[in-house]
Amino acid sequence: MQAATIITLLVSQFIITIFAILISYLKIRQEIRKFKEEKIYDVKLDRIKRQLSEFYGPLYMLTTSTSKIAKTAWGTDIFKDVRKNILIPSNKEVAKILLTKIDLLEEEEIPESYFQFLNHVNVSSSYIELEISYFEKDSFYPMQFNRGVASSYRKKRKEYIELLKSI
Repeated sequence: MQAATIITLLVSQFIITIFAILISYLKIRQEIRKFKEEKIYDVKLDRIKRQLSEFYGPLYMLTTSTSKIAKTAWGTDIFKDVRKNILIPSNKEVAKILLTKIDLLEEEEIPESYFQFLNHVNVSSSYIELEISYFEKDSFYPMQFNRGVASSYRKKRKEYIELLKSI
């Protein structure tokens, strides 16, 4: 073979090799990007699932159901029993969720109504345990707590559904 033919073959082979390396690089880069996007999606989806199943969902269900029960029982002869046997235990469960799952809170700052709710639970529980009659001594149930929980739950639920649709 002549030197010119060998050089032509070597240059052709070099160009083909560079082209193959470039295509491989682009394909690997595309796969890495796809993997990252899938991983980010999975992390987002898992967090929202946890927020709904361990925090916002239980808070929403408990606050909504106990509010309806309290409104129904208010002013009746069974309210004291309802408060002692249903409302206080449910409120304690809500307080437990707030204290143990606060890392699932979406907001940067803990809403003031959360602190007001915890104060209400502690005061009302202590009065019930001591069997002292009271009417929410400077510890009214913060209705903005329920509104905030409901709003956050709906927002998270919508975000969850939209994320599922984006697949």
